[in-house]
Amino acid sequence: MHDPAYIGLVERICEGLPEYFVAELPTGDAIVGHDSFQIALLAAGAAVDAARRARADRPMFALVRPPGHHAEPARGMGFCVLNNVAVAANAARLNAGATLIVDFDYHHGNGTQAWVQRALDDGAPLGFISTHAYPAYPGTGAFSESRVSDNGFIIDVPLDLTTNTHDFIGVWSMLLPPLAAKLKPKTIVVSTGFDFLEGDPIAGLPVHVEAVDALCGLLGEAAAEHDAGLAFVLEGGYSLPNLRASGRALARSFGADENRVHVPTAHVPHDPRLKRIIETVLHGE
Repeated sequence: MHDPAYIGLVERICEGLPEYFVAELPTGDAIVGHDSFQIALLAAGAAVDAARRARADRPMFALVRPPGHHAEPARGMGFCVLNNVAVAANAARLNAGATLIVDFDYHHGNGTQAWVQRALDDGAPLGFISTHAYPAYPGTGAFSESRVSDNGFIIDVPLDLTTNTHDFIGVWSMLLPPLAAKLKPKTIVVSTGFDFLEGDPIAGLPVHVEAVDALCGLLGEAAAEHDAGLAFVLEGGYSLPNLRASGRALARSFGADENRVHVPTAHVPHDPRLKRIIETVLHGE
């Protein structure tokens, strides 16, 4: 997934740093220390292992840092050194076939999208669906970047900074089931960024934690429908209370049957711009 020259660059820079010193990668805004390369390898490896072990009835969660979805094939940026989700999705696609990447982090997964752009037309079917605040770092993810081919798709849904819980859940309830049905994934890898929730200190939309329950319900249903492994990989999220609440939601959603969260009823968002995006994705209008 990553260019060999970039991997070599990161390894040399990290190993050349004295202990307790940090530096910025020359490719972008990612700070690394002496052990950062080895830690990034462990994070990416954990994501690969989660995707490999995941089953429709036994989701896996790679609770890792650094995050990864901003890391492009030849560029680390935005706290990200290696793209954990792209590496895991690439391995899952080679081993199991059709793979769907879901990204609900506050920020656009530009690095994941760059890999999908490269890989979309060769190999097993591949899909990428992202909701993200726009405009926000890294400035990518306009709806115009979406792409549909015979072998898969890239769907970018930029959210206004005032997008609320109802509309956030509405977008996913309208788009995830039909797009999963189109791709028929054998693995679903989730860029699990909880910084979209209200109260995040560096990001956050006016979206309540109940949206995590809804996302889990939708993803669990998609995994069951297509007998797909479901692997969550941690991305952003900088509020400890939100991380605790979100972790509980994940555990509750995939725990004992009587405690599982029900799949939300599909509903159209109130925001007319989001309505148009959904209509265009679903009907080409």
